[in-house]
Amino acid sequence: MNRAPTFDESWHRVEDRRVRLRPGVEIFPQRFRGRRWYVVRDALGNRFFRIRPPAYRFICELERCTTVGEAWERTLDASPEEAPGQGEVVQLLSQLHRGGLLRSDLEGDVQTLFEAQEKEHRQKVAKQWASLLFIRIPLFNPDPFLKRTLPYVGWMISRGGFLVWLALLFLGGKALVENWPQFRAELGGVLGAANLPWLYLTMVVIKGFHEFGHGYFCRKFGGEVPQMGIMLLLLNPLPFVDASSSWAFRRKSRRILVAAAGIIVEFAIAAVAVLVWVNSGEGLVHSVAHNAVLVASISTILFNMNPLLRFDGYHILSDILEVPNLQKRASRTTLYLVERFLFKLPTAVNPAETRTETFWLVFYFICVFIYRIFLLVGIVLLVSKWFFFIGVLLAVTFGFLWLVVPVLKAVAYLVKSPRVQARRGRALGICGGAVCAILALCAFVPLPSYFRANGVIRSDPYAGVFAGSPGVVIEVIAVSGELVTEGTPLVRLSNFELLREIDIARADLEGALVRERDALARDQAQRLSLAGYIEAAKARLRKLEDQREELVVTAPASGRWIAPDLITMRGSTIGRGRQLGVVQGEGDHYLAAEVGQSDVSRLFGESVPGLEVKVRGQEKYTMAVASLRAIPAEQHAESERASSPAARAGMRERVAGVDPGLSALSSEPIFEVRAFLDPQSEGYLLHGQQAVARFELPWEPLLSRWARSLRQLFQRNYRV
Repeated sequence: MNRAPTFDESWHRVEDRRVRLRPGVEIFPQRFRGRRWYVVRDALGNRFFRIRPPAYRFICELERCTTVGEAWERTLDASPEEAPGQGEVVQLLSQLHRGGLLRSDLEGDVQTLFEAQEKEHRQKVAKQWASLLFIRIPLFNPDPFLKRTLPYVGWMISRGGFLVWLALLFLGGKALVENWPQFRAELGGVLGAANLPWLYLTMVVIKGFHEFGHGYFCRKFGGEVPQMGIMLLLLNPLPFVDASSSWAFRRKSRRILVAAAGIIVEFAIAAVAVLVWVNSGEGLVHSVAHNAVLVASISTILFNMNPLLRFDGYHILSDILEVPNLQKRASRTTLYLVERFLFKLPTAVNPAETRTETFWLVFYFICVFIYRIFLLVGIVLLVSKWFFFIGVLLAVTFGFLWLVVPVLKAVAYLVKSPRVQARRGRALGICGGAVCAILALCAFVPLPSYFRANGVIRSDPYAGVFAGSPGVVIEVIAVSGELVTEGTPLVRLSNFELLREIDIARADLEGALVRERDALARDQAQRLSLAGYIEAAKARLRKLEDQREELVVTAPASGRWIAPDLITMRGSTIGRGRQLGVVQGEGDHYLAAEVGQSDVSRLFGESVPGLEVKVRGQEKYTMAVASLRAIPAEQHAESERASSPAARAGMRERVAGVDPGLSALSSEPIFEVRAFLDPQSEGYLLHGQQAVARFELPWEPLLSRWARSLRQLFQRNYRV
């Protein structure tokens, strides 16, 4: 860790000031990573600040000394190695002053205090409304209610309550595993119009229990809960409580329990809801219990337990790692690396203790940044798909808050911040050059372009062999595994009823011909009526004879005859259209791959410089492609309507002959692309093998790719 410089150029502004902590400010000791810290608490505003022991000793000296300079000198004499530098003292006093926690010897100090508090309140309100995702509206003080009801629920926050909670989780988890197929089958109706109001109501009720869990745990350990109200999460009103007084708890385990209280409550609700769902019949109770399981489990895992969002998981991780203000510390550490190694600032101080901590803090900062971008983009796309104008408004707002505002702050930091005053020219040059280089790279430098598509290997030819007529299998002429040519007899069937029908039809036809000859000389009108009957009898006889010929099943193409189960069917009766086996070629194979609408247009409009095919299980071989053909016929696969694997497989086969191995189930149009493989390629090819095709496209700058993807997104989702 780099030590901050001892002297600071702005020291003269505070050196002769007489400063004290305002009455009502409390200081509590805490331990982080085996080291003592102190929490400064403003009971009036319910605010907390963590300071190190050197800063605490300096504050203590302020109470005994006349001026700030004298207090600093006494702190320096008492502990030269650990005493804060002048810059740290200035920063500490500035932070406490902005929080309204200091009083000074200047006139108008009370007025300054009120102004500081009013300014902080305005900033807090502006910050809340600027963050449209998480707007908090306080309504009342729940602390008196929690005090009165704590004796009735306090027993749950104990070892006995923990055992009950574990038992509930075990029973609920066991019931869910045993009934998982049914639970999964009911997921299809969760987003139905009839269920959405109940789903939202269930979410509000569960989140209310969640917040009361935080409040009861905090009050159980002696903390105060001064606020409860509504938080507009994505403009949806949900309850919240202020349990920040737990930050002053000395024991880390209690701080973690308060942060995890909502998760504990929701898991208990999910377990009880599973038991209710299992033991209830179809109806409202059953449906609401199903909703409660989803809300109290999935939302808790994805949001409350996620340490990348400033919810419960973030505070739990912060206390486990014993890193106060984790996100702020991570951003400061990242800024230190920029100042130290890019701007070459000699006064840059690393907030991290070790190199390992520096690495993980920077890694955490990068993860948070990437996750927030993806989260906001996903939210904007989801909302705009349902409400276009609201989605556009959110996109503009988020673009301003997450792009324009950070850029303006960065520019203000580079232009006005006294921290970079000594290296301002270098900082401006590096940042300006980096921006220009990134823009030039994105706009003008062509980079490799490709996309991948999953598919299956298919033999050419590949033909199914079906029974043309019903009958009994009496002879298997060709054994499975033999090479056959087109027209080779494969299976012989027998159908006694069909032969009897043929005899009856032939006799009927002969009788009609005799009657026609008799009527030829006696009744011309009767002969004409018999002529139509005779034609129908001949057609029926021809049809029956064709069916008799189909009792001998022949090969529809040349290749290898594969029917491993046919030998067990001898003597069995099979119906018409029953598949008996397949004939597949062994010399020629092609990859049948599915390509989305956004990519297939590039295959039609551009040349493909390269195409690689790799078969799963034989990744060390790259299959050479002799030719490529894209079928310009869009296919819609209705995955929502396929309720079983068999139905989905049949659907794939019905869509333009795509093999069942293809995952042709998509909500957008897809196209079949066939890559005919070179027979001389290394590796062993079999019909039905899973494979991946890598289509290389002409090199293209990133900016044009992004513009095309954005245009396709608007065309696909919004038809604009």
